[in-house]
Amino acid sequence: MIAKYSTYIFIAGVVGFGVFVVWSLSNSSFLAGILRNTDNITVTGTNGASNSGQPRDLELVTLLPFDAIRSIESPVFLDRTTADQLYDPDELVLGIDIDGDRRVYSVPLLSRHEVVNDVVGGKPIAVTW
Repeated sequence: MIAKYSTYIFIAGVVGFGVFVVWSLSNSSFLAGILRNTDNITVTGTNGASNSGQPRDLELVTLLPFDAIRSIESPVFLDRTTADQLYDPDELVLGIDIDGDRRVYSVPLLSRHEVVNDVVGGKPIAVTW
């Protein structure tokens, strides 16, 4: 059932995130609170910068806290007939086959979760995108 409405759920999430961004930009004290987690580092190297070889002070800003994007720990799979009915035939997927145990992971779903921890062919794997 969730897969049937996943596009609408995704769109609602994008709209909600957009509203959040506009609100946070208009509320500078909130934005400052998000951006307060910063570190300063000094970089020296010749990576194509105009001041090649000269030390540069950079500020690293952490926008999302550790583990802010939840991984999928126990994926649930559809049979092929149901998947053919619910998903677009052109949807991008990642597939894996280990010892005859086959799985297919939706790229749009992976784009929202980034990591799926699964066991395929008796072997633990991490699927990332």
